Amino acid sequence: MLSIFLLVGFKHATKKEMQLEQLERKSIIGDFDGDKKADTLFEIHTSGEKDSIITEIPFIDDYDKTVDYYFKNSIRTSLKSSNKKIKELDLGTSFGVYCLINIGDNNNDKKDEIALVIDYCDFSNLNSCKIYSLCNNNWKMINHFSIHEAAFEYSEGEKLDPNIIGDYLQKKDGKWFYADALEVLQSDDTIIKMKPLKIKKCNKL
Repeated sequence: MLSIFLLVGFKHATKKEMQLEQLERKSIIGDFDGDKKADTLFEIHTSGEKDSIITEIPFIDDYDKTVDYYFKNSIRTSLKSSNKKIKELDLGTSFGVYCLINIGDNNNDKKDEIALVIDYCDFSNLNSCKIYSLCNNNWKMINHFSIHEAAFEYSEGEKLDPNIIGDYLQKKDGKWFYADALEVLQSDDTIIKMKPLKIKKCNKL
């Protein structure tokens, strides 16, 4: 979640007076293309028609104004690999990603899959976890399920586990399990029941 800070006199501030916020840059390591070599996949932010890479934005004291700023400046999030042969994954206009998880090779295709949740510039707490795999050198979404963004909220002094998504994506005994937020909302059960995460191979989609 993008942190919102107070900016005094934003419209009239000079560059020296303007307070800036550093944009987060999550990263993971894995063998995403099956070449038995570890690569780093990292988050980048770009702005404008020329997609200039940015690392900071002005502090803004209002969520609505922050959303407006992102769209007006065409600020987008992408995932880029240290391996130049792997194409970037464009995630569109967003504050970034809530999480970026290497979930390993779950479909026995010798490549690691990734799970991520995009921090959209919107006004809804209902979101989705997207599972991607590298298929013929292009990232392809091979599974997805609903989550609630409350999974990323925490109190002062607490720390989120970056390798799970609260009650929605967890690893147990070497296998991944998930719960769909929409199914949970429609159920009368008070306990969230998780199901095995099944992922198809690229050639089975």
